[in-house]
Amino acid sequence: MKKKPETCVTSQIVEKNAADNPEVNAPVDASDALSLATKSTAPALTKGFAILNLIAKEPGLNLTAIKDRLGLPSSSCHHLVTTLCQLGALQQQPVQGGYILGLKLFELGTIAANQRRIEEFALPALKALAQELQLTCHLGVMEGSEAVYLLKVEGNSSIQVNTWVGKRLSLHSSSLGKVLLAWLPEQALEKKLSHIGWQTKTASTLTSPEAYRQHLISVRQQGWAFDNEEDIVNIRCLAAPITDSSGQVIAAISAVGTVLDIDPAKLQWIIDPLCRTAAHISQQLGK
Repeated sequence: MKKKPETCVTSQIVEKNAADNPEVNAPVDASDALSLATKSTAPALTKGFAILNLIAKEPGLNLTAIKDRLGLPSSSCHHLVTTLCQLGALQQQPVQGGYILGLKLFELGTIAANQRRIEEFALPALKALAQELQLTCHLGVMEGSEAVYLLKVEGNSSIQVNTWVGKRLSLHSSSLGKVLLAWLPEQALEKKLSHIGWQTKTASTLTSPEAYRQHLISVRQQGWAFDNEEDIVNIRCLAAPITDSSGQVIAAISAVGTVLDIDPAKLQWIIDPLCRTAAHISQQLGK
């Protein structure tokens, strides 16, 4: 059983305001499915979302009712509904035979809500952390086989590290990546590791999968990760996990600086506030 992470840190994502383009971001009305599909570069996807929107408004509709409401061809409607069921986005009721939204949408909706809440709770905490440490602090998440910064708050160090919101990081060479991988279930971890290119970034980069697995055990045990010039020469970084109400690691925060800012022999002055901040954000998310 994986040990529940203690608490530590990395960066945040800033998303463009949906109001900048309301036509693109507005939900698709079910009745407009075909007209929008003819203009869309992905008509099947547009029709699929129209089906989901329809079922959200009228749960329990059967296949014929969905086809009639949206004006879809029978074969196309059947294929789309079947695919949505296979993906877990729709679920057929066993007795009535109608369709309701599937649990996959509940799962994705929960994740989306948590991500928005992460940004909300993390920003003031990161600002306080950056001010306390005088280091640049980030909030980040895992996306595919990379980590990505969601938030960045600069400290007042005389030398600024070149990072930005949206920057992608290698999972194997960054402290953020280590934290995001360390608490994964074994099967999920092995899948992630199989997609890592194990590129040598510096002389300190871990490029052996077996050595890296052992390293992640240490990360779990101590509750934080350290990038000791493993991603970029002369740059060091510490990170700690952010957990949701179930204890699952969903993000991380980090503090980054130059070799002049961060002494490997004196890490505790960073680790303590970093982990304390990560614990605070996790606690807020769990309320």
